[in-house]
Amino acid sequence: MQRRHLLIFAWALAAAGCARRGTPVETGARDQVLLIGNKDEPADLDPHINNADSTGNILGALFQGLVVLSNDGVTILPGMADRWDVSPDGLTYTFHLREEARWSNGEVLGSRDFLESFMRILDPQLGCETAGYAFPIRGARDFLEGRSTDPASVGLRAPDPRTFTILLEHPAPYLLGLLAYFPFYPVYMPSLDANGGRRQRGGPWTRPGVLVSNGPFTLAEWKPNAYVRVARNPRFWDAGRVRLREVRFYPTDDENTEERDFRAGQLHVTARLPKTKVAVYQAEHPGELHVVPILRTNFLTFNVARAPFTDSRVRRAFALAIDRERLVHAALGSLGTPAYSLVRPGTGGFTPANGFSFDPEEGKRLLAQAGYPGGAGLPPVEFTLNGNTGTTLEVAEVLERMWADNLGVRVSVLPVEFKVYLSTLREKQFQVLLDGWVSIPDPRDMLEVGVTGDPNNDSGARNRDYDEAFDASDRASDAAARRRAFDAMEAINAREASYAPLFYTNRGFLVHPDVRGWRDNPLLRIDWRELYLVP
Repeated sequence: MQRRHLLIFAWALAAAGCARRGTPVETGARDQVLLIGNKDEPADLDPHINNADSTGNILGALFQGLVVLSNDGVTILPGMADRWDVSPDGLTYTFHLREEARWSNGEVLGSRDFLESFMRILDPQLGCETAGYAFPIRGARDFLEGRSTDPASVGLRAPDPRTFTILLEHPAPYLLGLLAYFPFYPVYMPSLDANGGRRQRGGPWTRPGVLVSNGPFTLAEWKPNAYVRVARNPRFWDAGRVRLREVRFYPTDDENTEERDFRAGQLHVTARLPKTKVAVYQAEHPGELHVVPILRTNFLTFNVARAPFTDSRVRRAFALAIDRERLVHAALGSLGTPAYSLVRPGTGGFTPANGFSFDPEEGKRLLAQAGYPGGAGLPPVEFTLNGNTGTTLEVAEVLERMWADNLGVRVSVLPVEFKVYLSTLREKQFQVLLDGWVSIPDPRDMLEVGVTGDPNNDSGARNRDYDEAFDASDRASDAAARRRAFDAMEAINAREASYAPLFYTNRGFLVHPDVRGWRDNPLLRIDWRELYLVP
């Protein structure tokens, strides 16, 4: 009898132990370890060469700029600078760095670190795709484009270790919002100098055990195509408010797999959700479902230097042959909104005109005028896209059918892995490409993709009137003048069709009830100090 009681007691202990381990989500909630889907495997963790919004979440956990965005996506909060002053003419921003600012190795983080980091993104040999964010800074564009080689000509100053000053070409009320983004994160230069130099794109300095950062977390582990693990940084200036002990980012190349992982207790937060599952969660788990209109325009980028898209008539024909309402209905459902302009209506109070109505007859006429009636004689067309999601493949298949039905044109769809996609984009080795851009809440950011020579002008578009309108938007003295400049840029792009807007993203994703402090916002920005887990 005694032996039987002992066996029952042992079984009960074992059962209790199994129950306590539970799913990774349950264990993570007890241990303050957040498990989050990240969509893409990071190409690198160098903030100065990143142009992927998915990698931006990881970078935001590792680094912090002069200022940060709150989880509402709007409010600017102090970061490495605890305060700042703006001159009455709006041309001088003076940031006062906090005394407790430190790198993760314990060294003091000072104004010189920001000066050298900002100059790195302007180094023409680095090739920072987001360097255009710095163009409001005095002399920045001339330095990047080689018209000046004197670093002192750029409006950046570090008069003392705790003061950093930015001098502008013109007032830029959106500057603080830009400074919260990853191009303006400081990087630890001694580590770069010891691991390939400052002009190397990424490299050994971004690896676990080497990366020195300054954000709420440090890089603990990176298993390629498995996960990136970051751990709480005890030297972060606001470490007392960081309640998560770890965050693990999981790249997933299929949204259906990601949703199954969420149901199985493998993830607290997904990066996306299959459109077929939206209605299910609306009916059965509405508290877990989040569908958020974000400032992301998805568009076609035509390489204007590659035939047949050297001809604006061909580009516009392809753009007019797209029924955007049907495209969204077939491939996205509630996760997309048809786009007829580059800027999402309402961004910064701007509502652009419709420049891309569905007009297949006009498309046929333009194609024939360009010398390809009914698509006859058109050179082979390859349509490149990031192949890591079923949604992008569905979009591509719908477009492929529309071009065949409405223009008589056949295209070859080429899905590639994310790293290949980024290099293809950077090296302009494509004809037409499915692209997207997450912008700040100001139309300038989205419209910058059409500026001649801009690092993010992947189409290679060149138009003097467009460039002048962009400059006018920067130098405008009132909101009405800025809107007129934005209207002019949208009209030029509609005529030239270097970029053809397709749809605006309504990001669908899942958040487990254990996650607290989460706030939806149109930029999907995360202030990691606000998040924590309650089992």
